[in-house]
This record gives sequence, structure tokens and C-alpha cells, in this order.
Amino acid sequence: MIYGRDKTSKIIGIGPNFKAFREQKGITHTDDPFLSLKSPESLTFSDTVYVSPAMGAFICEVEMAIIIGQDCKHIEEHEAASVVAGYALANDMTAADHFDDGRFKMYDQMTPIGPMVQVSSPSDVTLEMWVNGELIQRDNTSQMLFSPAWQVSHISKIMTLRKGDVILSGTPANPRLCQVGDVIEMRSPELGSVRYTIHQEQK
Repeated sequence: MIYGRDKTSKIIGIGPNFKAFREQKGITHTDDPFLSLKSPESLTFSDTVYVSPAMGAFICEVEMAIIIGQDCKHIEEHEAASVVAGYALANDMTAADHFDDGRFKMYDQMTPIGPMVQVSSPSDVTLEMWVNGELIQRDNTSQMLFSPAWQVSHISKIMTLRKGDVILSGTPANPRLCQVGDVIEMRSPELGSVRYTIHQEQK
């Protein structure tokens, strides 16, 4: 595996990206999307996710993760596929109480992620998030404003991407405010499924 806490140098989140989510938020401009950074310590492959009590309220967001396969910079959009190792399901959790102080993406275990798979058409991937057996989010990456290839190119012109880096490519409409005890399942016909339970971290 080329990504993980000891192999990934950075995680870059991008959004808002899905058209339905942008409509839900009343976003009409098509300027470059917002970017955020997360620590590799946020990555977890476990079926039990421990959240810090300091996080307060938190939001769960299913996303397609783009796994970078080689160091690269200044990649053009048509070259993006050559530097991508694969794709994975991921949950880009957000600490909702900490938007104003900058800590909203900084806590450990905030990026539950699944195994990497090969996808022939990354712009045609269906994503779903279920919470306690209820379907909360569902959309297809064909409904992104900024394609996976565009994202790789755009970010590579801002910073060097390293092998094992992870790009979180945006979430569909209806991200859910979740709580300790919730069972989260992410599903995709192309990417498989990831299921985990949220627990509170003990001091």
C-alpha cells in the first residue's frame, strides 16, 4: 500500500464540487474551488474510528479519494491519469464547531479511507453514504464541476504532489452531522464499501 499515516505526506481536500451540493448551498460562481489540508494522522483504515472530544460536533462526507502514484508538479490535465495510482472511498470528516479557529480539519482519525482500486472512468463513479442504515448521500462523479483530472492538474501547479498523497475530491449534497455511536457505511459499485463505527477517544 502506498498511502497511510507513515507513507502519505499530505491530504488535500477540495470543494464545493458536486453541482447538487453547490445548489444546496446557493453557490453560483465557478471560481477555483476551496482547498484545505489535513494531516496524515487523520487517515485510518480501522472499522472503529475514535474522535477527539475536543472536536465537538462533526460532519461526515463521503468522497472519492484520488491516490497519487508518483512525485509530480505542473501536471497538465491530459497527463493526470499517468500520475494517479488509484482511487478509494473516503470520509472527509469536518469539526463543525471549529470553522472559525481553523481546526475544522486538524484532528486525528478524521479521514476514514478504504482500499485503493483501479477505476477505468473516474468521472463516472457512484458514491453513497449510509448512516445507521439510512441512505444520506448519493451522487455520481459525473456531476462534479471540477473533474478528477482537473483537480490533480490544478493542485500540482500549486504544490508538489508526492507518491502516496491523497486528494479528497468533494462531497455530494446532504453531508450529515453525526455523533458518537453512529455506524457509517460508504458504498460504491466501482470502489467497494467501507463500514465503521464512531467512538469517542479516551484521554
